[in-house]
Amino acid sequence: MSNSRVTLLGGTGFVGTQLSCRLAQEFDEVILLTRHSQRSRTLRILPNVHVVQTDVHDVEKLTQALKGSDVVINLVGILNSAGSKSTNSFDGAHAELTKKVVGACEKLGISRYLHMSALNADAQNGSSEYLRSKGVAQNTVKASKSLNWTLFQPSVIFGEQDAFFNRFAGLLTSLPVFPLACPDAKMAPVYVGDVVEAMMSSINDASSFGKSVVLCGPKDYTLQELVEYTADIAGLKRKVIGLPDGLAKLQARIMEFIPGKPFSRDNYLSLQTDAIGDADTQRQPTSIDAVVPTYIGNSKGVPARHQSRRELARR
Repeated sequence: MSNSRVTLLGGTGFVGTQLSCRLAQEFDEVILLTRHSQRSRTLRILPNVHVVQTDVHDVEKLTQALKGSDVVINLVGILNSAGSKSTNSFDGAHAELTKKVVGACEKLGISRYLHMSALNADAQNGSSEYLRSKGVAQNTVKASKSLNWTLFQPSVIFGEQDAFFNRFAGLLTSLPVFPLACPDAKMAPVYVGDVVEAMMSSINDASSFGKSVVLCGPKDYTLQELVEYTADIAGLKRKVIGLPDGLAKLQARIMEFIPGKPFSRDNYLSLQTDAIGDADTQRQPTSIDAVVPTYIGNSKGVPARHQSRRELARR
């Protein structure tokens, strides 16, 4: 791909950083739009990656920033809301911003658009505000008459800088007994590298236009299995106790007030819907065993006792 420009929103985040590095190998210009340019220092070493500080929620500034783009990718997503009317609310960050981006692309005649959504996003039936707002954004994309869009719907994404295994490893370190809300919630963790490659391969693939791509790892796990796995990998002897529903709701209420908001009522509601694919889902290849041990605890791999327990769980 030559003489081409791709512009990313959310390009300085976990997925965006990895995707930007790959895009830099294929595009002449990779433009990252951000309100906090100091967060993207590691990407500045790439000569064709340019960080542009702007307010993407301002339609005029957004439109100006997207001019000249051949492809626009929207990766913006938040797991916790900062109020119902803020640009950092679920509605502001997901639904309203997507409406502005789609409108700007249509105005400028930009046709190729990739959008990061979420598994189980549904404007009407989503179990949480997060999933409903992601669903509203999806509907906005699908309603466009001029965009060649592709939607990506991942389960929980893991990798070296993830907010899943790393967060649980940190919490487990400080708690000898770990009370876990929603222990039976199911998910299919997908490796960030696989997510990036799926997005890269779709850019020039006309068969992906107007399609939603579900991204799940090779296996499904319960949340309790994944937390116990994290403890084992980190070399921590911890008792993980699944909480009944009433105590899970109470934990969510309390933890909303802890700095960093490690768990919220909306997170609890999201976990009421299993983040796994169906029988037709094409699974991504990379397992948690192949990657997580390289950044959590023992780099040599899963302890034998954990492998044995996992094998028993599969039988």
